[in-house]
Order: sequence, then C-alpha cells, then structure tokens
Amino acid sequence: MNVSPLNPMIEMTALFYGRPGAGASDESVAAWYRAKGRMHEQVAAKGGPDAAQEFAYAAASYEHARRIELRVSTELAA
Repeated sequence: MNVSPLNPMIEMTALFYGRPGAGASDESVAAWYRAKGRMHEQVAAKGGPDAAQEFAYAAASYEHARRIELRVSTELAA
C-alpha cells in the first residue's frame, strides 16, 4: 500500500478500503499493518495532544505485522 504521506485522511481512506479480507495472505495482512503503522507515525509526527497515542498505535501495528511475519517464517521452517 503506497499512498501520499501528505494527507492522513487520504491514507486512512486507502487503508479502510484496502483492508485485507477473509482469506487474504499473511503477507498482505502484514503489509497492511505496516502501512497502518506508517499512517499513525505520520499523524504523530504532526504533534499535538494525541501524538503519544498515535505513536503507540503505530508501535502496535508494527508489532502485529512482526508477529504475523514471525509466524509465517516459523511455519515455513517447520
């Protein structure tokens, strides 16, 4: 998912409509969570009273993607 970092609303909309559905590959789900993390980082970087929470959302999204990728790599190694 590659959208402009200039407008978080455009990116939020792209994430909403681009969310992987049932049966999506683990790779596409992990990529979606990484894109979600980048969007939250962009919002946080703008500052403001919600910046810390946005960074926390970003961290959680990245961690979720990492866990999916780890599970996939573990399954492939087995």
